Parts: sequence; structure tokens; C-alpha cells
Amino acid sequence: MNSRQIMKKALKGCDRNFVAETMGIQVGSLNNQVAGELPYHPKGSTKDFIDRVMSFIDATNAETGQQVLLEWMAEEFGCILINNPMISAASSPAISKISEILRDFAAVIDEISKAAADTRIEQHEAEKIRAKWEIMKRITEEFVLACETGVYDKKADTSASI
Repeated sequence: MNSRQIMKKALKGCDRNFVAETMGIQVGSLNNQVAGELPYHPKGSTKDFIDRVMSFIDATNAETGQQVLLEWMAEEFGCILINNPMISAASSPAISKISEILRDFAAVIDEISKAAADTRIEQHEAEKIRAKWEIMKRITEEFVLACETGVYDKKADTSASI
């Protein structure tokens, strides 16, 4: 989906006058950007504001390896940014990934139990819990992505000779 399609989808059901006023631009400018018309796309050389933000994110990510703007935006909307992991599950059976997820979940619970043993959870303990949680999320997301892309939807080869 391109930026104009995203803008159209985002604006569906919105009062464009309100959106433009909130952004500090004229409604005509907003409509021009959504339509991809002048002055925003003369001969395809000038980008609309979404494409500019994407270019900013790409450039800063290329230089630093970080996604500061995306992380900030997610936090502003009460979300957490989680990148889709690379699927490395292809060579291992689903059951071993499931076991890994359960081990990581147990590690999170264990860390919480240790931290709460004295009925309080201090900052350094919260950081340990967060670290275990992040590992579990990554492994679980990798597994779900592998399932969604059909990695585990292949029948095992039972034609091996005995």
C-alpha cells in the first residue's frame, strides 16, 4: 500500500477540515497530498509528508540501526514497537520451538517470582524481568510468523528407508 492509499484509509470517516487544522495546513494542501497532485508531486520529485517521514526513519535507521521515531510514536499511542523477526525456524520442528517458548515463559515467571520474594520489585529486578520478557516475545513472534507463512505446514517425510 502506498502513502496516498494509507492517507485515504486513515482519513476515511474523518472531517478533513479538522485534520488539516490540527496539522496546521490548509484542507486543500491535505487533499493535494492525498491525491498526489501539485505542488506535492511535480514530476514525481517531491514527496508527501508520509513519504518524508518514511525517508527520515529509513535514513536514521540506516545510520544508527535504531528506530527512535517509530518507538516514540508507538509509545505516544500506548503501543510497543516489536519488529518482525527473521524466521529461523525452518530447520527445527514446531515442537522444539514450542518447548523453547515454554522455557522462556518459565524464565519470565521465575524472574518475577525471584523479584517478588521480598514483596517488592525494585528497578534492577524490573529490568531483568523486562529482558526475559523481550526474549520470550521475540521467540514467540518468530514461531507465530513461521506458522503464518506455512513453515510448519509441511508433512514430515515418512518415505525414508528402514
